[in-house]
Amino acid sequence: VVVAIMPNSPPMDFKDPATNTLTGLDYDLGNALAERLGVKIKWQETGFEQMINALTTDRVDMVMSGMTDTAERQASVTFVDYFTSGPQFYTLQKNKDFNEIIDLCGKKVGTSRRTTFPAEIAEWSKANCEAAGKPAINVIGTEGSADARAQLRQSRIDAAMQG
Repeated sequence: VVVAIMPNSPPMDFKDPATNTLTGLDYDLGNALAERLGVKIKWQETGFEQMINALTTDRVDMVMSGMTDTAERQASVTFVDYFTSGPQFYTLQKNKDFNEIIDLCGKKVGTSRRTTFPAEIAEWSKANCEAAGKPAINVIGTEGSADARAQLRQSRIDAAMQG
């Protein structure tokens, strides 16, 4: 079974910095499922924007990497939703300015531009920030989770979203 994974979202999917080997919850879950089913997994690192195409053209058999289940995506692939928490905002522990999500109004929030998150943040901002007379969240598109974390550490953004 060939499984697509994009190892840039710890603790879900990432490479162990000490060994440069795949690890994370999705990786461990996939290996446990394969063992239980008596099949072998070949992990294939795949760019997020190529995952659905890889599935629909039979280059991979499945994807185990954070992807939001949307109606648009359901038109071409089937989802097994094994997590229901959804995307989460986060910031640095030292940043004491954010106690509630509404505190993100008027701030720079980074998230992968290849996901549905930029549109979701903008929609939430319109309904919750702008509707309350507060400034909109400034959505900053990033190259992925690792880039968002780097920008957060470098103070280029105030918070980030990851699914």
